[in-house]
Amino acid sequence: MARETVIASFIMRFVKPAAAESVGSAAGGSGSHAGVRIAVRHVQSGYERRFVNLDDAMDFIREEIRLLEQD
Repeated sequence: MARETVIASFIMRFVKPAAAESVGSAAGGSGSHAGVRIAVRHVQSGYERRFVNLDDAMDFIREEIRLLEQD
C-alpha cells in the first residue's frame, strides 16, 4: 500500500518588543537575538510555542515532523 503524503506547515513570527530595543545585546547565546521572541505555530493542529532562541524553535519543528512521521 502506498504511503499517504503528510503535510506539516509552520508559521514562525519574530517579534521584537519595543522595550527590547533599548536593552542592547545582553541576552547573547547561540542562535539568540537580543530581545527577539519567536512564536512557532503548527498550522494543522493549531499548537503554538514561544521561544527566545532560534535553535530551540527549529528543534520544536523537527520534533513535530518526527512525530508525524511515526504515525
